Amino acid sequence: MIVTAIDRPTLARIEAAAKAGEPMRLSVSMEAVSKSARALGLRIDELVPFFHAVDDPALRPFLAPEARGSRVAVSVVIPTHRHAPIGLDAFGLQDVETEVIVLANGSADVGVRVPWEGHGATRNRGVALARFPYVCFSVDDALPLGAGFLRTMVETLETSGADAVTARQVPWPTADPVTRLRLRTWTPPSETTHAPLDNVCALYRREALERDPFDPVPIAEDWLWGRRHRVGYAPGATIAHSHPRGFRDTYARTRDIHRERIRAGEVPRVPDAGSLLRAIPSTLGRDMPGALGELFGQWAATR
Repeated sequence: MIVTAIDRPTLARIEAAAKAGEPMRLSVSMEAVSKSARALGLRIDELVPFFHAVDDPALRPFLAPEARGSRVAVSVVIPTHRHAPIGLDAFGLQDVETEVIVLANGSADVGVRVPWEGHGATRNRGVALARFPYVCFSVDDALPLGAGFLRTMVETLETSGADAVTARQVPWPTADPVTRLRLRTWTPPSETTHAPLDNVCALYRREALERDPFDPVPIAEDWLWGRRHRVGYAPGATIAHSHPRGFRDTYARTRDIHRERIRAGEVPRVPDAGSLLRAIPSTLGRDMPGALGELFGQWAATR
């Protein structure tokens, strides 16, 4: 697919083509892309990585890492209870040796059938199945961008000397403005060098996981593990991942994560009903369902 203009309908086409694995070429100048991206609330470094080639040389630094070749070997582990991971082919086409281990516990007709035992224990099953010295964890609705994605993560891991590194998450082109802003804070652009450990896509040394497995918790296993280890950040490795901020899903995810963090000793952010009521006016706006989901989720975790 050749893209000659960046507008809202085209963003939907770009997203659909990326999920389908269709090669895309951006035939737009740097100036025009910058202007269109600003008008749509996007950043160039969130949009250009979806493309395989660009016509304007000025845009090439923003492309996702290309294939270069490496003798590195990585085991990719993806739990799923919904469907075959959308990143399955992309992980298999990396410029490093890979084995992709899908831990299927729902309707997905792929991979290894395993019971769901929570995020921690289930991922530990994946480590036990992994053969290679590096283990990359991801999720079924995330898509790595560029054939050099895993190699970039390994290089960052080795350069930093960390036990694990986190990839940079970029939103899908059609994501809402609040989701974009949240991801820019969670996994910042390249000028920043730190981000929390996040199993949406994180690369570990297998020996570190064997010495110290994930806690057998329902969720937040990456956060707990990261508290005990040195964690690096690979902003040059971009993975597409975002989802709508509806009330129900945001509430459940926030409640479960904050429950584990409070159990680990973190101070509750919404400690009582009074704090909840005082904070509700701040949720008014376009993101009200998502903001209320986060707020009530934090309060429920405290209870």
